[in-house]
Amino acid sequence: MAIATKLLVQFKCGHAEAKDLESTPPGKRKAKAFGLGKNFVCSRCFKALRRDELDRHNRDLLVQAQGFEEDHGLPELSGSEGQVPWATRLRYQVLTDLIEAADSHRPVFDPGQVIEVAKSLVRAGWWIDNTRDPDLTVDDLLTLITTAIDEDDLVATENPF
Repeated sequence: MAIATKLLVQFKCGHAEAKDLESTPPGKRKAKAFGLGKNFVCSRCFKALRRDELDRHNRDLLVQAQGFEEDHGLPELSGSEGQVPWATRLRYQVLTDLIEAADSHRPVFDPGQVIEVAKSLVRAGWWIDNTRDPDLTVDDLLTLITTAIDEDDLVATENPF
């Protein structure tokens, strides 16, 4: 009779799940299965917990971002129902990173001027398209924000023809 490599583990969340313990020595598999069940939750519950934590984190960040908007007079962003909260969080993160960079070691730019320019960037899609890259440096972010608005952009978009 072959020694089973897949064991049914009863997790502390109450769910049972088959786990492949082939990499565990045969004499330690039942103890490992017992330890997994006693100390962990099943993969479905784990994913749900992580999703809840992420949702809670995003809500907290959005509240902070809305407070930042009020403190600095930033307008609400325009876009779809999913874009606006996402872009609001992105804008908050980018602008606070720029303020911290100016406060700590880079007095080369005035963060107040950058925020004034950012007030004119009200399309949520712009923030999503341009600021999501984690490799962007402070200089890159400054360039993106300060060059995003041209005088030509301020012309009315109605077609007279």
